[in-house]
Amino acid sequence: MTKADNDNGLGGKLPSICLYLPNPPTLWAECEPTAPDLTRLIDINGNHWRKILTIFAKICAPDDQWRTYREHDLLQQYERIEFNADTLVSGCRWHLVAGKVSWQQLGFDEGQFRRVDDQWGVFHRDNILLLPYFDYRQLPNAALAKVRALMRADD
Repeated sequence: MTKADNDNGLGGKLPSICLYLPNPPTLWAECEPTAPDLTRLIDINGNHWRKILTIFAKICAPDDQWRTYREHDLLQQYERIEFNADTLVSGCRWHLVAGKVSWQQLGFDEGQFRRVDDQWGVFHRDNILLLPYFDYRQLPNAALAKVRALMRADD
């Protein structure tokens, strides 16, 4: 039922947005890492991964239809999730580094970045965002709206 080596990531090979997380989900033997079945991934890994994918979809969706985007488009081409990375994926337009474990693995700390707001732990420098771990309490919709606005202001 599990796939031991997922090539350290899920999603597109040439993404424009890359999310960095410390721990991969449990995958199944036939899982296609470049186009994973997210419904099955959520079924196997539970609510924790539903939250992660929902937050990622809310950030990446081109409009307010994040549910449809999560179910049909997320991680199919333009996005990627990297696990335990120690370098950034080259060619990405945006790097979303989630949680202090991922920050540290990539050699970042908030002192190297500009704080985006006083309420949430969101920091920005160039095309890199340091974010709290993807959880609704740490990244509520108001924080996600700020992240989206920041990313779209650069388009």
